[in-house]
Amino acid sequence: MSEDDPVRIEGGEAACWLQRVCPDCGALTEQPGMTCWRCGRRLEDSEDESGA
Repeated sequence: MSEDDPVRIEGGEAACWLQRVCPDCGALTEQPGMTCWRCGRRLEDSEDESGA
C-alpha cells in the first residue's frame, strides 16, 4: 500500500441492530420485541424505553 492509494473506510454493524441487543446480558436476539433467549428479559420494539 502506497501513500497514493485511496483510503478505504469500512463500517461495522448497522445501528439498527442495537434494538436486538439485550440490555441485561448483551445477547443478540433474532427479532426486536421478543424475549431474550439467554436471560428471559422482554425486549421492547421501540428504541425509546422511557414510555413517553
